[in-house]
Amino acid sequence: MVIDFEKLNEYEQFITGHALFCCLGSTQKKTPDLKVYYKIDHDYPLQLAQLAFKNGVEQYHLISAMGANSGASNFYLKTKGETEEDIIQTGVNCLHIYRPAFLTGDRQEYRFAEKLLTPFMAIINPLLIGGLKKYRSIPAQTVAQAMYNESLKNDEGVFIHPSDNIKQLA
Repeated sequence: MVIDFEKLNEYEQFITGHALFCCLGSTQKKTPDLKVYYKIDHDYPLQLAQLAFKNGVEQYHLISAMGANSGASNFYLKTKGETEEDIIQTGVNCLHIYRPAFLTGDRQEYRFAEKLLTPFMAIINPLLIGGLKKYRSIPAQTVAQAMYNESLKNDEGVFIHPSDNIKQLA
């Protein structure tokens, strides 16, 4: 099924189950209009959380970003922070927020900066120790495995997982 997020309420009856995994997001290159960008990164995940809560979904798992902060001056980090805060307010029983560092993995589109950064990070990662471990790049598959593993638990509350913790959860 392909969902038209502009008509998300029309799909409400399908937003059921034990856990909802939200990996929505865009890039400023793909979505230069900041209003549309905000809608994709904030409004849609929030609306999904609201519908999930209404339908009794027990867990909501959200991919956010390292440095997410509603008070940030950076649009991206501010949007991610506002999204986190607003989803917390929905009252969902169990919310897991994953804040990965630089994500690596296969993508359908070509991203020049990522092609440059991925091999660089492979060299730098072992040098990032102690408090700097959280800045190591992380494979998207590792984040997905952590999300799945956490969904098997019956925890309640809000859990924020920084990048280095995500690797331990996988």
